[in-house]
Amino acid sequence: MRRTLVLTALAFGGAVYLCAQSEADLRDSFEGRTVVVKQDLPASKTGIDIFPDSSSPINYADYGRRIKQFGVAIRRNQSVPLTSVRVNDKSIELQLGGSATAEADNASPAASVAVEKSPRERALERDIQNEADPERQAKMQQELDTLRRQRQREDARLKAALAQLASSTDDRQRAAAAVSHINLLFPGGVPARALNPDYVKSALRSWIDFPAVERPIASTTAPSDDNFPAAGLHKGMTETELVHLYGAPVKRETGTEGDLRVEILTFKRDGSTLEATMVEGVLVRFRQWSD
Repeated sequence: MRRTLVLTALAFGGAVYLCAQSEADLRDSFEGRTVVVKQDLPASKTGIDIFPDSSSPINYADYGRRIKQFGVAIRRNQSVPLTSVRVNDKSIELQLGGSATAEADNASPAASVAVEKSPRERALERDIQNEADPERQAKMQQELDTLRRQRQREDARLKAALAQLASSTDDRQRAAAAVSHINLLFPGGVPARALNPDYVKSALRSWIDFPAVERPIASTTAPSDDNFPAAGLHKGMTETELVHLYGAPVKRETGTEGDLRVEILTFKRDGSTLEATMVEGVLVRFRQWSD
């Protein structure tokens, strides 16, 4: 009798445990985690289908057709965020890639950013109108023309750098936007055991590696781009103007685009971080977020 009660209690406890698992548990366990893809994933809305309870979980002929037809969205050994988990009547659908936070760096450098006139050029434009001596006026005009040509050359160089930066930004956006799906299919309906995170990991072991790392704590404030600038912040600023607003940069990364100097400056102020991309000392792109 006692043995029967113990077995009944164990069976009841197991049933309660299975029933306690839910879509919310899967979402809490997986959404937002960075995983490593073990095999190429197709760029189709349907992604790939896995039948965990079948002796042949994956139809490789169908997988190959989708890769050939739609191409590869996420490549083998690529690290991507697992962005959503959805439980349907007969499937568990996982979306990989397409992280919303990747949009934080979606601001393309503005082609309108230009080299400003120097104080000397402005002074010449003003004074040349008031100069009565033709010879002196001609010399002033010659100097002004030289300064204008120099500024135009700098403008051309800056626009070339901006075009290259915009191209690399587009490449990052395309990579960040790459999305694929893995569908765990259960023709008879999703069983309670499948709502266990360990079961899902086991079903995906040939396709996804879950690194044993702590999940990051989600920030309550989303990063903002230069469509929502902080007060006084705008493209075209110099480093001196940024330092006036934010203090000295805490980090400086220097590189080149062609023959132009490109720097990424990081500033910290009042619990926020500003990442500023400078080309030849001119602010062309920035991101700002709360720490």
